[in-house]
Amino acid sequence: MRQLAGRVSARAAVWGTLAVLLTWSLAPIAVMVLTSFKKRGDIFAVPARLFPSSWTFDNYQTVLTSSSMPQALLNSVIIGGLVAIATLLFCFSAGYALARFRFRSARPLALFILLGQMVPLTVVLLPVYQIVSSLKLLDTASGVAFAHLAITVPLVTWMVRNQIAAIPYELEEAVQIDGGSRFDAVSYVTLPVCAPGLAAAGMFAFLQSWHEFLFASVMATSTASRTAPVALTQFAGEFDVDWGATMAASVVLTVPIVILFMVMQRYFTAGLTGGAVKG
Repeated sequence: MRQLAGRVSARAAVWGTLAVLLTWSLAPIAVMVLTSFKKRGDIFAVPARLFPSSWTFDNYQTVLTSSSMPQALLNSVIIGGLVAIATLLFCFSAGYALARFRFRSARPLALFILLGQMVPLTVVLLPVYQIVSSLKLLDTASGVAFAHLAITVPLVTWMVRNQIAAIPYELEEAVQIDGGSRFDAVSYVTLPVCAPGLAAAGMFAFLQSWHEFLFASVMATSTASRTAPVALTQFAGEFDVDWGATMAASVVLTVPIVILFMVMQRYFTAGLTGGAVKG
């Protein structure tokens, strides 16, 4: 009887903890969504109300018709796509070399690349700005995408390297014994096997670019190349903030990435755990 009571108490504690964590995680999202449907009077009502007294789509109309947010969303999609493609191209090549080619400084070099992920972005902001400026890519989508590679390349290289290292090299040797080249082994064995990991890496790179603010705010100065996180600042003036439009723009910014994550959740989970055993 005492053991049964202990199990019930432990299970209740687990469910209580999960409920608290779920509330902690979803409460800001609920406030964001509900505020986006409120009129200005409801947002600043005292006492504060969670639900609007009268629902309105005026904030979404402001965001979609009277601001640069649609253009900024398109820029974010283009830049995120460029970053994901370039990251996969660069990091697959580097990750394969680090995982397959045996040379003395392979592991120290891999650790050194990973250190780039631990450096604050403000430290590398000026060097990256000078490189982008020298390439005459300032205020362009390509320049912002190039800057975002400084964020994605270090960790994605490590992720891809672990994915490839977890694949038995004997599979590639079998292709070469049958007369195939190393390129054939990579094309017909390595790439298909680590495809979920590459999908996760590409999604990770896209997400990093999608919500990045610091580089995008410095590299892009006009609406032609401004990304969505930077465009959110247009609803804040010197003395006033349009919280309804800000929350509506935040919802518009969040929905596409949630849909993308739900579609690719299976690949993302498999990719993150696929190379966790062998490092």
